[in-house]
Amino acid sequence: MNALREGRRLEFDPAAVNRKGPGSWTPAMYAALYGGADEMRLLLEKGADPNARNDAGGTALMYAVDSPEKTALLLSHGADVDARSGEGRTALLIAAGRAGSSAVVNLLLKHGANPSARLSDGRTALSMAAGAGDADTLQFLLDRDADKKPLPLAAALPVGCARCFEMLLKFAEPGDLNSALTAAVRSGNLQMTNMLLDRGARAGSDLLSAVAQSSQPIPVDTVKALIRRGADINGKTSTGGSVLDLAKRQGPTALVDLLVEAGAMEKQPSSPPVAKPKPAGSVRAAIERSLPLLLRADVAFLAKAGCVSCHNNSLTTMTMTAARKSGIRVNEDAVRAQLRRVAAFLDDNRERGLEGVGIPGGSDTAGYILLGLAAGEYPPDPTTDVWAYYLKNRQLRDGNWGRQALRPPLEASDIEITAAAMRAVQKYGPPSRRAEYDRAVQLAVAWLEKAQPKTNEDRVFQILGMTWGGGSREVIRKSGRDLIALQRPDGGWAQISSLASDAYATGQALVALTESRALTAASPAHRSGVRFLLNSQLEDGSWYVRTRTLPIQPYFDSDFPHGPDQFISAAATNWASMALATAVR
Repeated sequence: MNALREGRRLEFDPAAVNRKGPGSWTPAMYAALYGGADEMRLLLEKGADPNARNDAGGTALMYAVDSPEKTALLLSHGADVDARSGEGRTALLIAAGRAGSSAVVNLLLKHGANPSARLSDGRTALSMAAGAGDADTLQFLLDRDADKKPLPLAAALPVGCARCFEMLLKFAEPGDLNSALTAAVRSGNLQMTNMLLDRGARAGSDLLSAVAQSSQPIPVDTVKALIRRGADINGKTSTGGSVLDLAKRQGPTALVDLLVEAGAMEKQPSSPPVAKPKPAGSVRAAIERSLPLLLRADVAFLAKAGCVSCHNNSLTTMTMTAARKSGIRVNEDAVRAQLRRVAAFLDDNRERGLEGVGIPGGSDTAGYILLGLAAGEYPPDPTTDVWAYYLKNRQLRDGNWGRQALRPPLEASDIEITAAAMRAVQKYGPPSRRAEYDRAVQLAVAWLEKAQPKTNEDRVFQILGMTWGGGSREVIRKSGRDLIALQRPDGGWAQISSLASDAYATGQALVALTESRALTAASPAHRSGVRFLLNSQLEDGSWYVRTRTLPIQPYFDSDFPHGPDQFISAAATNWASMALATAVR
């Protein structure tokens, strides 16, 4: 089995065809994940059981859905096409959720797979295909009269599959149009938003909360149309505030002016009191007083939340690595212990990765977790293999990874999620299938080179992604110049044009510009950015940034200051510390 994983074909022993390894995995399952069609054929000819199950209820067929050749071999040797795993998924449900799997889906359907199979939460193969943006798979399922209830019209919008949307629209009822309108607004798809409004879609009363969180301004006329169709200007957000409160967190915008003019009410103060900055005596001192705070919150978040976050965990690993490289002492025992805990979280969820179920936050969270592990020099192992496989199978046909959430700034950028996922695939793709994973990286880089950034998050991760992936130096240099041009007179950068400079955006910008060699520590723009960060740090070692999104979980204290603004402030403190580390080297 190790020979298969490591690509050592000559040491592969087909005699052990039905021997079970850890988790009751068989050689055929390993061949599905790591091998080629030749290895699978050899195992089956030697008597491998295509229906053997591991401890999670998985079969080789479920793990072979990214290969038409291996799928065909398993089916021809009697694999149960409708077998369900412990997660409740069939091979069809798994394949339908992977962009580019139409050939596999067609094979499964021809061998009798149930086109209307559904999960316990009601999702069907049709909804999986719409969410993957795979119109060919969608057509195969519709041709087999797959169950269209509930109609996944909204699922096609976040991934921008216009063809999928058009195919499903003919079956839509009023309720489907309404849910699709919400999805169109959340994904910033102005064309679809206006088209759905023209077709009579009604806006949910809380839809303006999504409008208020969007980093991409929605035209005033469209917002007015949403209000006429039911969006409530005085709707209450999940935190008890108003839409106007939330909109004001994006700064002075046309949306704020519209809401005020329409009589929207403010329920919470626009600017909560914040302690005055107290600069440290040096760059090194500023970093040294941040590290213990970040590490404490890193441990506390994982222990209290039971999951791994980008803001408290992955970014902190990246910060500790940056500090170490700059000659600043870090608590190595604590850092290594936390890396093991993060890896254990992934291992506990490995079957969810194999079957495309994922973890909360989907590809965005998985990509960021592996990004952190890579920064911490965590070695590749079977668990990281699984999550690289998960990410490769979530890549869309044009090369990007579409976001699923709307939580600016961390989870609101297709460019960010693509750069992080690409880096994860690049660092943790298994050796036995290196060429295949390298193609996924190249496809992502090509997409990043053509992407049109709109926010600081976009610009930073476009530069980082192209740099990591070996993109065009000409495009990287131009992107660097464009980002430098957005530096404010105070030395900082802003998340979006309507906001003031802050440590989150400034730290990110400096990290991207130095890593891509657009700036050096001696550059005037770099020195100005460092001064901004030094002058805005608080005495406790943190930088404060106010959140501009709504929480997805009940509030808890992660041992980081700033109450409900703790998560974005932790992220800001990480990016600021990483940026300062570039000035110490």
